[in-house]
Parts: sequence; C-alpha cells; structure tokens
Amino acid sequence: MIKGQIVEWFDAKGYGFIKSTHSEQKVFVHISALNNRDRRPKMGDEVKFEVLKDNRGRYNANNVTRIGDAPMTSSMVFSTIYLFAAIIATMLFNGEKWIILGYALMSLVTYFMYAIDKNAAKEGRWRTSENTLHLLALFGGWPGALCAQSEFNHKSKKQPFKTILWITVIANIAAFVWTFTPSGHTATHELIHGIISFLM
Repeated sequence: MIKGQIVEWFDAKGYGFIKSTHSEQKVFVHISALNNRDRRPKMGDEVKFEVLKDNRGRYNANNVTRIGDAPMTSSMVFSTIYLFAAIIATMLFNGEKWIILGYALMSLVTYFMYAIDKNAAKEGRWRTSENTLHLLALFGGWPGALCAQSEFNHKSKKQPFKTILWITVIANIAAFVWTFTPSGHTATHELIHGIISFLM
C-alpha cells in the first residue's frame, strides 16, 4: 500500500487527486475507489492506496483507505467474535489451550501469505497456490485470511475462491466444536501432546 494525501477534491463531481508521500506525481481518485464512503473525502486527508492502470494507460488510485479511518468489515467482526468465543469456551469447558495458540499462529502466517500473494499479483511474480491458501484457512488460519481479504482487497470477490474459503471456515469451526465432545477431546489431547513430544 502507498501512503499519500488528497491534494484536490471536487465533491460535486466525486473525484480528486492524491499525491504520494514519495512522489510529486498526482494520481486520479474517484469516490468509488474509497473503501469507506460514510464520510466524504476532503483535501488534506491522509490515505493508503494502490495504483492501477486503466484501459487508456492512465494511473488511477484504487482500494483507498483513510489513515485512522478503517472500520472493521463484517468478516473482521465475525473473526473477532469467534476468537473471543473460542477463548471463553476453552476456559469454561477445559478445552485444549494449544488450539487457541494455533489459531493465532496460523492466522498470522495466513495473513502474511495473502500479503505476499497480493504483492506478487501486482508485480507479476510467482503466485501462491489457491489450494495452499485454502489449506492454511482450513487448519485454523481463516481469521487471518478474512482480515487479509478486507485489508488488501485481495480475492474478496473472486469465485469460486470465496465460496471455498467459507466452506473451510465452516469445516474448521465444526472441527473445533467437535473437540469439546468426549471423543474429540481425547483425540485432540493425544494428537497435540504427541506433536509436542515429537518436537521436544
């Protein structure tokens, strides 16, 4: 993401220009490129944005977010509520605390994998396999995946990727709930402690 400032804004027409922090060149920005349109832009707003080339070879700002004005999306709210619920359930019902640590680590890894893939897409470099991203989500990294989609506007509308991602989310949540059943608790306990013993 590039940091810059809105240096011109024509509110009646819904467009203006952004100047990057590291360049004197102005980039066109339309109101439709803003992630949050609850508050109209104004001159002096500091923003983060991406640059895309249109059909005529002109550079336009895209995925524009005002710095300090990035509301949580529904996906991010869902992820946050779920993680809090998972922590509370683990504490109340004597669940495996290692699972919570696993969620945190896998979400962090998945978030950075999305960031790397986003940069690779922009620069035309080797891409991360979609199957890899789905496996990371399935094994607990889906909160990081949803946050990365919102943050980077990456694969957030692509189908069937989006549908498959939500299938992995549901499957992962179902597996987590299963760990609180007698058979699930025993199997998870043995698996986790077997992994710890192997690593140590």
